[in-house]
Amino acid sequence: PLFCQASGVKILDEVLQAFNEVKTRHTSRYLLLGLMNSDREIGVLKKAPLTAPYEEFLADLKAYQDQGRGVYGVYDIEYELESKQKRNKLVFVSWGPDNLPIRQRMLIASSKNDLRRKLQGVHKEMQASELGEITEDCMIEVCRQGDLGSN
Repeated sequence: PLFCQASGVKILDEVLQAFNEVKTRHTSRYLLLGLMNSDREIGVLKKAPLTAPYEEFLADLKAYQDQGRGVYGVYDIEYELESKQKRNKLVFVSWGPDNLPIRQRMLIASSKNDLRRKLQGVHKEMQASELGEITEDCMIEVCRQGDLGSN
């Protein structure tokens, strides 16, 4: 297992295994990663099937918010360029709503950079504290930044 320097939270091996499956074989539409075992470890909370719609991702984020928990997501998004060429990108999402308990927000924030560095192959990163900041259109717009053949 790997440790987050700033928070002391351990990143479980299952996180890197699940991430590598999504990166190399596109086995899930998204992963939800979060604190577990008394907030001492980051593990896999969910591997969504490829058929999962974006609305399910948002509903999952909201459900964890309602439980007073922040999470990280890795979303395998497919989108089209203006040229109609299809692209896939992996987007790392840090979800830490303002209404979470302060300790939860601090752990999510302090573990984020170390976790993100371990996930080699993420193309883009987003941070959100409310659902309006993480719509599908927002994610596609972030992904298109720097793409050739897009506006």
